[in-house]
Amino acid sequence: MSILTIPKLADELFLRPIVISMNSLVLSCLMSYVMSANGTLDWRPITICVTSDILAMGADHLKDKEEEFSSDRNNANDPRIASWFVYARTFLIVSAVLLALALSQCPISTLLTTAAFVAPALLWTTPISFKKFGLISRHLLGRFGQDKHQPSTSAPTLVIKRIPGMKAIFNGIIRGCGIYTVVLSVLSGSGNLTNTLPTPWSVVQLIVWSTVNRSCHAIMTDVRDFEDDLKAGVPTIPVLLGSVVKTKVILTACHMLVMLAFIENPYIMGSCLFATALVWMLGKHSPKTAFLFSSHSQSLFIIWYLLTRHI
Repeated sequence: MSILTIPKLADELFLRPIVISMNSLVLSCLMSYVMSANGTLDWRPITICVTSDILAMGADHLKDKEEEFSSDRNNANDPRIASWFVYARTFLIVSAVLLALALSQCPISTLLTTAAFVAPALLWTTPISFKKFGLISRHLLGRFGQDKHQPSTSAPTLVIKRIPGMKAIFNGIIRGCGIYTVVLSVLSGSGNLTNTLPTPWSVVQLIVWSTVNRSCHAIMTDVRDFEDDLKAGVPTIPVLLGSVVKTKVILTACHMLVMLAFIENPYIMGSCLFATALVWMLGKHSPKTAFLFSSHSQSLFIIWYLLTRHI
């Protein structure tokens, strides 16, 4: 078991959620700008996307570190480490308050959209037991004359995180389609939604580019953990393929297909080329902090676009 230290806690509970959420910040700024009728930034969808990201990732990391903390008796008498969990919970509470404030200024459709995309992220590592479903079915069968005393069997437990490919799918859909849908619901509710996006953007570009980019980044983090996942038997895509090189070839193909599909957009083209370069530069022996660049292969080119528009 790895030693729990204050720098490690600061990295997992604060730095990573903040750095990853910055991609949602930049992407939601882009969508808010190009989708608004008057070419302005709306703080509401931006706040919703950033705080949702922090809550989903922060809660996941906090749960893991609290379990690690409680399993080591040497940590019990270290008030410095314990205090960092208090800071982390306070950080999440502040994020939740900001999220609630932004949602209170939006139509009900935004609340429903946010809940639909955030709920799976919050249940990411939560074991979902089918025991309750079994009890309900047996109760209903009993009411219709079936035997109530059938031998009980252990109910299966589902963890979304352990389903092969779900990490990439969830990351892509939540951060790609989710951000677009939130921005759309806010702007349409306030009557500030444009009918035509400015050149060189289109709705299809925003959704496909973002979804593929985030899915590929999720798989890249599995490349980073390939050896550990292989030993532990975790069914990630690189483990199922049995090769980091095969995984990188597939990721390269995904980025190249997106680039060719939207070759008329220089920002998407540059982002795809940069992401492809990172696929081959980063590997299982690269430091974890280096993979943060992969999470921002979109951000640099979005910032470039926004700067050219003098925002």
